[in-house]
Amino acid sequence: MELDEAVSIGLELGADFIDIREQEILATSIEIVDGTVRTLSTGKKRGYGIRSFCKGAWGFSVTHGSSKGLLRKAIEDSVRLAKLSASLKKERFDLEGRSYEGKAKTPRIEVPSSVSVEEKLKTAIEFEKSARIDERIKNVTVRYNDVVFFERVANSFGTRVEQEISRVNSYVFVYASEAGVTERAFESIGGTVGFEILRGEKAATMGEKAARRAVELLKAKSAPSGSYKAILDQKLAGIFIHEAFGHATEADSVLAKMSVLEGRIGEQVGSELVNVVDDPTLPNLYGSYPFDDEGTPSKRKYLVKEGVLIGFMHSLETSSRMGQECTGNGRAMSYSSPPMVRMSNTFITKGDWKFEELVEDIDEGIYAKGGLYGYTEPSKGQFMFKAEEGWLIRKGELVERLREVAIAGMTLEVLHNIDAVADDLEMRIGHCGKGGQWVPTTAGSPHIRVKKMTFGGLR
Repeated sequence: MELDEAVSIGLELGADFIDIREQEILATSIEIVDGTVRTLSTGKKRGYGIRSFCKGAWGFSVTHGSSKGLLRKAIEDSVRLAKLSASLKKERFDLEGRSYEGKAKTPRIEVPSSVSVEEKLKTAIEFEKSARIDERIKNVTVRYNDVVFFERVANSFGTRVEQEISRVNSYVFVYASEAGVTERAFESIGGTVGFEILRGEKAATMGEKAARRAVELLKAKSAPSGSYKAILDQKLAGIFIHEAFGHATEADSVLAKMSVLEGRIGEQVGSELVNVVDDPTLPNLYGSYPFDDEGTPSKRKYLVKEGVLIGFMHSLETSSRMGQECTGNGRAMSYSSPPMVRMSNTFITKGDWKFEELVEDIDEGIYAKGGLYGYTEPSKGQFMFKAEEGWLIRKGELVERLREVAIAGMTLEVLHNIDAVADDLEMRIGHCGKGGQWVPTTAGSPHIRVKKMTFGGLR
């Protein structure tokens, strides 16, 4: 069944709006733990995700395979569910949007599906071996994933788009132990690219790089606790801007009253040095895409400009409910899940300071690097992150390596306290979880300096 015919059936059944996503997904997953292959899988799946909208309510249904009968049944189920939901819904709104047409393919040299699983496994094994540089290395885990997916989206606004996207990623996690102390470090690489990304020096050296850092941290001193002037590196500042701030700019969180930014568009939410962008159009980054999963073209958008909150990220639903422009941030994990508002490549733009200038003005402070885990509360604007490592700063010098470094505070307070932004923007890949769905993202930042930040440590 052609998608045009499927859309027509949904409208004939009484939907006010309907969209249909057809996807074919080719994927490989490998996990190696201490030299043992724990996961080695390849797969191919195809199916349809159908959304129907009736009087302010949605119905969603999925069918696997390409059977015309199953697709029709899924359309009928989707419309029936939307009507049932509408009968129970008090708040109603009209869905608004425009039509788009286009075809796109993300750039790559080696399509992952063209590389043998034997070569992929060999590469992952080499990454694991490269981390075995010291007898204090106790555990090494390597993960490799790739995906190629073909997607067509059609809706009753008239949108007809097609895209083919390739993504590759690999992680190396290393644990080192000595005299009762255990430390860990990790490195990652990936992008909306082909297998060629794993043939370069950065990929070849990431296991050794993570291992050396884990070993060096065994001799580091425990971090002090208290309030200090701080520098955050690109990785930790990127995690902060994604987790602590970015989720609060997703419009569905704003509508659910789960965002500290509700009602603050046009307000100063950070220092004038702070500019925050979400941009899925950047080539090769892990969170990039030509069209979102609602068929809206991707676009660069400022969330914060010179410290002022400019806007939120939107799907078709949230833009309709809030009377704002759809930003192309309606994303889904696969055809089996409905789109929701998600980030893409989210980052603080670069400033004009050099890293050395950030350090030299600090009499006493902490330089925090990397990120291991944490939690955020977007509705209250609170956060806590465990950094991978740090350095004590005294009189403009990095004087002592630190471990067990944690930062905590209020998101907007930190943004207001940023007094310097470096010119060394870097991006890191990630997988963002929300509503049971995981999507590829990138988070980034230059080094940033914060006037005052609360640190937790063991001394």
